Amino acid sequence: MPAKEAVKRGRVAGMKTKTVAVVPVYNHGETVGDVVATLRGYGLPVILVDDGSDTFTARILDTIVSTKQAFGTSVKLVRLPENRGKGAAVMTGIHSAYGYGASHVLQVDADGQHGLEVVPRFLDASAQNPDAIIAGSPLYDAMVPCLRFYASRLALVLVWINTLSRRIAGPMCGFRLYPLTKMMAILPTMTHARHMNFDSEIAVRLDWENVPFVNLPVAIRYPLGGLSHFRVVRDSLRILAMHVRLFFGMIRRLPDLLSRHQDLFSRYSGLLSRRFHPDHRAGEEGSPPGVGKTSPEDRKTQGQGKGGARIS
Repeated sequence: MPAKEAVKRGRVAGMKTKTVAVVPVYNHGETVGDVVATLRGYGLPVILVDDGSDTFTARILDTIVSTKQAFGTSVKLVRLPENRGKGAAVMTGIHSAYGYGASHVLQVDADGQHGLEVVPRFLDASAQNPDAIIAGSPLYDAMVPCLRFYASRLALVLVWINTLSRRIAGPMCGFRLYPLTKMMAILPTMTHARHMNFDSEIAVRLDWENVPFVNLPVAIRYPLGGLSHFRVVRDSLRILAMHVRLFFGMIRRLPDLLSRHQDLFSRYSGLLSRRFHPDHRAGEEGSPPGVGKTSPEDRKTQGQGKGGARIS
């Protein structure tokens, strides 16, 4: 089986690593069982964080951790007395994984929206890059709500501004594999990231620390009747406020970020200087008819040259 071979290869390449899956749960009783079964099928220990769920989900979680034949003994449950938000639940799970002796944490949502068939690829990539964040780059299906999609696009632009880079492909994607030592150093700074703003903020802060990112595609599915706790207006405003706060953090780190990304800014400044050079402007604006004009063949050649200098 390709999946099993990938998991085995990842384990051999990273014998000193121990990855634990952390799954925050809030009223996901209908889907969490399948998520846990899939993760256990890949041999991963699982820490479930019950974020103040309803009675039905609480019973499901109790059944999962007590059913050793189906799920094994490597499923732990941490129960919060009340709902504190996704970010708080994930951070609770990360601290539990650290006490569990883990070296890496795979963060997975409990709603079943993530295509977990990519877990072996994430484990393999982490084994080859143990100091990197293996981050999900979302591939949305046709059922994605429009507002949710455009909110994710806006979040992506804001993350690029606050990191001065394009290393992060999915800032709002809750499917990631983190090196735990890097996370434990960052978590004390995450005092405001208790809700849906956690995924974006931790990505920005890890980028500020120059932690490597490996972006891998992951399918995001929105089945009919699926449960999502993302509230477009409320959570988008929280994320926007977070980015305003992070912007000032970026300003304080500006010299370091500029020096780190100097190649990118050299390319931008070179393009701008050529675009606004007096000779270039004279050719466009002040030349007589026929002067500074190009033939279709010349424009084709120039277009090819611009394609070679395209910024990605």
